[in-house]
Amino acid sequence: MSQLFKLRNEKTWKTLLLNEHDIMIVSKSYSSPEEFIEKFHEKGLLKERLEISILDISKIVHPQESNTVTITYPKKDKETELKLDFDSIAEQEQFVKAIAAPRNLTANTQLVSFLKAIGSPLVGLGITALFAFITYGDARILEEGGEVNTNGRRSLYKKLFAWLAEILGTQGTIIAGAAFGLLCLYFIYKNLKSRPVEVLYS
Repeated sequence: MSQLFKLRNEKTWKTLLLNEHDIMIVSKSYSSPEEFIEKFHEKGLLKERLEISILDISKIVHPQESNTVTITYPKKDKETELKLDFDSIAEQEQFVKAIAAPRNLTANTQLVSFLKAIGSPLVGLGITALFAFITYGDARILEEGGEVNTNGRRSLYKKLFAWLAEILGTQGTIIAGAAFGLLCLYFIYKNLKSRPVEVLYS
């Protein structure tokens, strides 16, 4: 029997249909299994489709008490990960149970890797450092009586940094950059101290 799931993946997958043998995913929203099956193979502007055999799934991973799950399957002779965001934890659990059973996958809990635990705040720290560096450079030019060049490619971004530099100045940029940097470091410390637990089916 086919099961229809609504997905919350930003900018990509919207509906998933699970049947006895396959996972069928599409970037359009459908309200029933019948409508999904009828329109799945129809071509459309910006419409994406994906079909994966359940027997091809080698691994399932999801954080504890989360509506998100990541499945691993082969694509062009390479192991590919696909992240799916369900409407609720109950639907995620229903999906995982239906996939794991025919593959005889067993569940084990483990701490997420160090890199995975600090990934998001580490990226945030890098972006903060880059923004602070650019804004500080513009602020120094303005304080020395110069004019920031906002012409050419990405002029909108250049104007935004120049505007921030004019408002914050060099001291304000250092303070704002340090504040955001410390916030990112706090989350890195917090995530390392108590790494989240994830459930692995393999």
